Amino acid sequence: MDAGLKTLLSLYKFSTHGKKPISEEEIALAKKEGYLFDYPKHESHSDTLNRLTGVLAQIDPKDIANAFLFSLSTRRLEYRSALGSYYYAKAVPNHEVMKSHNEFLAAHETDRCYLCGWIGWAEKPNNLDLQYGLNFLNYERYKDGGSSIGRIHLEYALFDLEQFLKLPKVLPAKKDIEIMKKILSCVDRLDDQDKAGKLRETITKAKIFKSNKDEVSVLLGELGICGILASKNAPSYDVFFADEYQRAPVESKNDFAYPVNRWHAKDGINYKKLKEVFGDIFQTR
Repeated sequence: MDAGLKTLLSLYKFSTHGKKPISEEEIALAKKEGYLFDYPKHESHSDTLNRLTGVLAQIDPKDIANAFLFSLSTRRLEYRSALGSYYYAKAVPNHEVMKSHNEFLAAHETDRCYLCGWIGWAEKPNNLDLQYGLNFLNYERYKDGGSSIGRIHLEYALFDLEQFLKLPKVLPAKKDIEIMKKILSCVDRLDDQDKAGKLRETITKAKIFKSNKDEVSVLLGELGICGILASKNAPSYDVFFADEYQRAPVESKNDFAYPVNRWHAKDGINYKKLKEVFGDIFQTR
């Protein structure tokens, strides 16, 4: 593991027990290696959307699919996260800032869009802003392979795809294809009313690949975002771009991202989307 990556992961280590202070030299090295970043400049909603359009134009979706599969056996999670980011970003419609349903917030918030999740970077960042910024987004990429258990938003998707373009292109191995097939086959082991939590449990217990609960949660979230694990009532973002108010799960204990947080086993696998995302490498029905 690179020294800069160790610094990034240590920066947000939950437990402080035995945690050594991070030196300025370590931070400088992590920035040089591309793991840590200065706090970004403020950018308008429209400028952020325009920059996203430019980034999307540089990406071949085949590279996104290959990277996701490659991550399964290698556990290179920074390659995995781009799948959800790409299909979220690609679906973002042209729109004006959507204000809060809360009248007080709507009157006071100027840098927040409740449709795409844009939150403008602070023009005068405080200590909390500086503590997180782009660095926490990068931590999420490397720690779990996606944003906050798959809860995607505009800044994360844009940053993630910009970083993806810096990664060397990869190709999946045969074992990656087999891992993915086994993950999808777990759907057939469920009862019709089972939800994503039961699917996560089934995948984890099967020990199909090296992973943990949070990583599997993010993975399922990404398969929902691109439409492979979605339902007619809660489809992928390219079919219906749900705003932040429409993404919440029905149950308070459901910790999955939209739309897989509305998915039931009876909804099954969307084989049309599976083929659109990964091509002909899987048998389709």
